Amino acid sequence: MRQLTQDEIERFRADGVVHVRSAVQPATVDDMAEAVDRLISSPSRRGGSMTPSDKPGMFFQDRHLFPRDAAFRGFLEDPTLAQMAADGMGSDVVRCYFEHVFVKDPGTEEQFAWHQDRPYWAVDGTQICSSWVALTSADAESSSLEFVRGSHLWGTTFRPEFPAMEGRDPDEVERALWSGIADYLRSFDDVAPAFEDHPDEYDVLAFAVEPGDALLFDYRLVHRSGPNAGRARRAAISWRWLGDDAIWDPKPGADPIVTDDDTTTAPGDRIDDDETFPVVFRRAGR
Repeated sequence: MRQLTQDEIERFRADGVVHVRSAVQPATVDDMAEAVDRLISSPSRRGGSMTPSDKPGMFFQDRHLFPRDAAFRGFLEDPTLAQMAADGMGSDVVRCYFEHVFVKDPGTEEQFAWHQDRPYWAVDGTQICSSWVALTSADAESSSLEFVRGSHLWGTTFRPEFPAMEGRDPDEVERALWSGIADYLRSFDDVAPAFEDHPDEYDVLAFAVEPGDALLFDYRLVHRSGPNAGRARRAAISWRWLGDDAIWDPKPGADPIVTDDDTTTAPGDRIDDDETFPVVFRRAGR
């Protein structure tokens, strides 16, 4: 079972992201890719292509599959990725929040602006991260992720943005998404700048990944994905992990992927709901 080296742990904590090569075995990558192909043909109620019919390519997403999909539940039961997250975060226990499938076909123009995961999620803490597992080869040109080094340590949370609605009026965003999000967006003082335009001030990290590689990154880290200008499909699954100090923190207007109605954990409490947030890794004796 692949484990993080001490150098990888230190890099994750300092930079906010580490490229873990060969994090997932080839057979598991093949099984994950097959499951993703099935999803594209028959998505869950949360899934589908975000690409308009008159635009090229396909930007497909689906998520929170493990509660109802046996294949994704099986992937979750392998503790390898969760143990890497535990080592990186220094956590004794790691739970799964949800998983998120991302697929961009070549020619897809949609991108995801600079953002952090923190303001979208109904959790908070310092031990929360993601394992973005590559199912295909990708680099920045073909929409692999890019990160602003060390931005997880700034103590700043930027206003969340949504694909195809970047910079829109909050009321317009609320009409397109869900109730309560307009006031939530107005509550943020900081908007993420175009970090790539200031190379003397910010260090943007880009990684070329191969199938089975993982990008382990802190949920406070600023990141983005661009269009797929490559010649092949880019597919990945991002597993969202909750460590020891993660609390349930439902925010008005935040992503309703999991809500108060789905958990027995009270707002402000450490997450202890094993049904909604299953424990995937626990250190011996903990």
